[in-house]
Amino acid sequence: MPGKFKDEGVRNPKTTKPGRIRVGRSRVGRGVFAERWFAQYEVIGEVHGEVIEDREHESRYCMDLGDHRSLEPITPFRYMNHSCEPNCELHWFDVEGVRGGRQRRLYVIAIARIADGSELTIDYGWPAAWAIPCRCGAEDCRRWIVAAAELDRVETSTERASTNGDG
Repeated sequence: MPGKFKDEGVRNPKTTKPGRIRVGRSRVGRGVFAERWFAQYEVIGEVHGEVIEDREHESRYCMDLGDHRSLEPITPFRYMNHSCEPNCELHWFDVEGVRGGRQRRLYVIAIARIADGSELTIDYGWPAAWAIPCRCGAEDCRRWIVAAAELDRVETSTERASTNGDG
């Protein structure tokens, strides 16, 4: 998703500073947790990793860079979990590179106030074909890790499967 927060004061995001976040145990395995309060629209950190230039690349952790490339993240943001009521979003920004030229960078942005100790979560927004059961525990959980707009497609296909004796 492009950097829609530029008008909110996010001009040249900085990388993650030590002591801001940590990886720890979550309800579904490992997760990323705040080590201090974050304000709404605050940049939490830059997602680092290997850039993959293959439209067909898929993995458990892959993050879209908004063009034909994706990012295979490293710790800590590799462990960001899904929530149907997330407190963060991923946004890419085209920033000036050290050697000149524009470079696409991916950042985690708080979309709500985040308390010290809270797990940082994003909505994976997967297509219906990739949907798996959700265990986020949110009050308005969709029951599936899927884009909200694709939810009807998942529920229709699972209803058909259970009617046919497949589920």
